[in-house]
Amino acid sequence: MADINLELSIYTFTLNEKFKREDYFDFNEFYRKNFSKNGENPHTIKPEELYNRFVGMILDEFHNKFWLNKDENKGISTKNIKYRHGRNIIEGIINGGNTGYGHQIYDILDNENTVGEISEKQLASLPYYFKMWTPPDSQVGVLMIQSYSIGSIGSILIEFLTKIFAKYGTSFRRIVHVPNELRENYLKRSSVQKVTFTSTIENRNSRKKFNRAFEDSEGLKVTITVEGLKKKNIFNFFKDFNSKKPIGLDLAELGMENAEDYQTKIYYKDEHGRKAHATIRDKFKIQPTIVLPLEISNTNKTPNLEKISEFTDGLLEKVKQEINY
Repeated sequence: MADINLELSIYTFTLNEKFKREDYFDFNEFYRKNFSKNGENPHTIKPEELYNRFVGMILDEFHNKFWLNKDENKGISTKNIKYRHGRNIIEGIINGGNTGYGHQIYDILDNENTVGEISEKQLASLPYYFKMWTPPDSQVGVLMIQSYSIGSIGSILIEFLTKIFAKYGTSFRRIVHVPNELRENYLKRSSVQKVTFTSTIENRNSRKKFNRAFEDSEGLKVTITVEGLKKKNIFNFFKDFNSKKPIGLDLAELGMENAEDYQTKIYYKDEHGRKAHATIRDKFKIQPTIVLPLEISNTNKTPNLEKISEFTDGLLEKVKQEINY
């Protein structure tokens, strides 16, 4: 397990009244509207009570079993999430993993004898950390989901949250957020691995010249990949890179006569092999993998709840500044 890393995805998100894209809820409005009980004055209930009811609703959704995704090949469940009073944070550990399809279990040192089987009614689970920040006086929240370099529950947890909010007539909309400091550090440590140029050949005769088998393929896309680039600092690379005319050769028949005729993508890699990419127009707006420090792990490489909570608190403060909260 020496090469297994803990990783983190960060999202900002909003809640919209269903079918009204621009009508955002304040979180205070969402909680009071949906978690006040009959006969209560929603404006006199303490916020912490509303938060605790929201957490209780999430826990009840599991019904003491695993919630499966639409394909029923992955599941999540938890009894270990809590509201942190005064911080507007809901966080905890969620167990999750893939269901089995008759997977055989072996001892690594014995390839003859099985020691068990994971059926489609069972799953192999790992603990994952998540944090959700929903300040009452804001329309923008923050969601953090920890993963491993070998697996993730990100997609199923987002699917779960989307269905949870939909129960209350609310659309859950998210955007990936990488703190500026982490993005800048990645760019300083990285180099350009390759550049690709992609165009659509609209002209039928051009497709025929390229290859007769392509003649009838409307929307045919061609990608030119440039690899084997000399390793150099990203910023030095772009000093020499002609962004206005990335391709100096005449490739008009491939639909690559002018820069606006094709899409240019830049692919990066840092010294640890972590990759990211962006279009030439937004060449520095990358979303590199956020790798968490080893110090917040338990000895078995799973997240230590107290340590990862403290570390992500620091990241949350940076995100709050960047979204002008």
